[in-house]
Amino acid sequence: MATLEKIRSKGGVLAAIFIGFALFAFIMMDMMSSGSSLFSGSRMEVANINGQSVNIQDFQNKVSEIEEFNKLNQGSNSLTEEQVNTLRDQVWNQMINQTLLQEVYDELGLTVSSQELKDMVSGNNIHPAIRQHPLFVNQQTGVFDKQQVLNFLMAKAKDPTANFYWSVMEDQLIKDQLFTKYKALLKKGMYVPTAWVDSEMASRSKKVDFDYVGVRFNTVSDSLVEVTDNEINTYYKGHQTLFKQTASRSIEYITFDVTPTEGDRENALKWVNDMMTDFTKPDIDPIQFVNLNSDEQFNERNYRPAELSSELAKFVTNAKVGEVYGPYFENEAYKATRLVAINELPDSVRARHILIQGASMEAANKEADSLMTLIKKGADFAELARKYSKDQGSAINGGDLDWFREGMMVKPFNDAAFQGKRGDLVKVESQYGVHIIEIQDQSKPSAKYQIATLARNITYSSQTYQNIYTEATRFASQNNTVEKFNAAIAENNITKRYARSIKENDRNVNNLESPRELVKWAFESPAGALSPVYEFGDQFVVAHLVSITEDGVMPLEAVESRIKRELLNDKKATYLIAQFNEKLAGNSDLATIATQMKSTVQTASDITFASYQVPGAGVEPALVALAVNTSANNISKPVKGNNGVYVVKVNNVTDNQPNAENVKMELAQGSTMKVDYQLIETLTNRSEIVDRRSQFY
Repeated sequence: MATLEKIRSKGGVLAAIFIGFALFAFIMMDMMSSGSSLFSGSRMEVANINGQSVNIQDFQNKVSEIEEFNKLNQGSNSLTEEQVNTLRDQVWNQMINQTLLQEVYDELGLTVSSQELKDMVSGNNIHPAIRQHPLFVNQQTGVFDKQQVLNFLMAKAKDPTANFYWSVMEDQLIKDQLFTKYKALLKKGMYVPTAWVDSEMASRSKKVDFDYVGVRFNTVSDSLVEVTDNEINTYYKGHQTLFKQTASRSIEYITFDVTPTEGDRENALKWVNDMMTDFTKPDIDPIQFVNLNSDEQFNERNYRPAELSSELAKFVTNAKVGEVYGPYFENEAYKATRLVAINELPDSVRARHILIQGASMEAANKEADSLMTLIKKGADFAELARKYSKDQGSAINGGDLDWFREGMMVKPFNDAAFQGKRGDLVKVESQYGVHIIEIQDQSKPSAKYQIATLARNITYSSQTYQNIYTEATRFASQNNTVEKFNAAIAENNITKRYARSIKENDRNVNNLESPRELVKWAFESPAGALSPVYEFGDQFVVAHLVSITEDGVMPLEAVESRIKRELLNDKKATYLIAQFNEKLAGNSDLATIATQMKSTVQTASDITFASYQVPGAGVEPALVALAVNTSANNISKPVKGNNGVYVVKVNNVTDNQPNAENVKMELAQGSTMKVDYQLIETLTNRSEIVDRRSQFY
């Protein structure tokens, strides 16, 4: 149990470390071992990766496994729907990546030996995930301790939870080491040829200052050039890869919001008024009464008037204990507040503490008693804190917590600090262990007020809910065609909302709450369909499926205007180049050419072949290349750029000889960086992956 509790207490840090140091959290132990043949191609298949079939049962088992792992990490018994969805997506991505990588590992014969694993865990090359794991840090020194690893390995045999944890960690280490080896293998195979270095050196060998004239395509009227349907069709057929698309749906919808009515508000106020008779009785326990009846539980804090609303501040400073204020309206609730107590307490306290944690609370108390005896005999509190306190954040400062206000510490600590007096040495227990507290100083005491608030939140009633549902179903049944749907929206001045490019596995549609059923409906229905009434949180939704986009190549009509614009720009470039050539004939004055082309002369300085953009022109690689390769004092030929056509006149050329070794190193680093950022993407792009998750989730 001790190991389990330690894992629970350090779980959040554990998750962060593995996210930071492991490329993949491979919790999919032999994910592909089953389902590759028996269920292949069946309705139980959730994925097919390069011919390897994954059935839904195996996939869900691994999802459940990672859910349990994360519950243990967080020390919780349940996960939110959003967390479960995130973990499911994580499992999917891990499964894809691991399957594709394992194919490569098997082909290359890459493995991790038991000796390598031992070296990563307790040898000379400790893996960062082990070295920085809180379970393996010496509690006294705060640094990694191999002995802690060995202790854990010995203890895990008797602790199923620890054994499970280690199996996951070990699997992660192996997968990370395999991936590191594979990346190293690829990087070692990278080579920068001398010709590449020479070419790059030549391109960077000079800087140029130049003037240029540019005419943008959008200044040329479309009527001056013509693009035929045949040209558009030819371009479309020759550039299919540019027009690939992923299946998506676009919808429009209306919502019927379930909100409290005026009657619901009146009922909330009536409830508070009805409860006032009992709430104001002198002999009732206001704390128990509030905790049993109110929508707002009792808060034990003692408030300064400035921390309360102006109305409550005025009430508490003039009331006697037991008096009640209200009903009043605040934060969408009707409330009544009773003054429970008036206490003279400091606004803030300065204290230091020593936190003791033992195998049991009894052991911790025993150690704390010994330390208190030493302190009372004159031992240095700060030195004892540095040596024994488990609160490492304050221990380094001799246990000093500086000044803090009420409510900033856990309740037992807070009460001891604020209800004690300056110089007190007290011992209290909290969920963190046993605290030895020395109250060093307190601000001047002032009146603080403890209040109990009886609150009734304004929420919609079941009748209100039913009325809105009836309204939504009536609308859906009476307006069961697209024409009627749109006409009714216009007639009743209903706000129509839109959601475009919804993907098959999406779980969010604008701000609708958990709208997965709406997404599934959109992918199961024909274009033009109207949905049934869906309930998402406090909204009922009726939707219209506007359009369907399927996987594959976009149809010509969807990209025709885009193609036409590209071809128009090509033809405008040809037109402008001809115009420039005509003006350049026998003319060496750039300003004159600019005037004739209805443009202006612009200037750029210190441009090299590696320059990203040109002032006044933006990202124009062709213009950069033109300037760098034009001799001084000559006007260049016109060249087509991304946004227009340009001519340049180079005014000055400066030698700029880079260091060959630096250039070679830069090129090599650029190549190896592609391994880090493009490896998985490349493997995925060249693979055949069938995703059928939407059939199950």
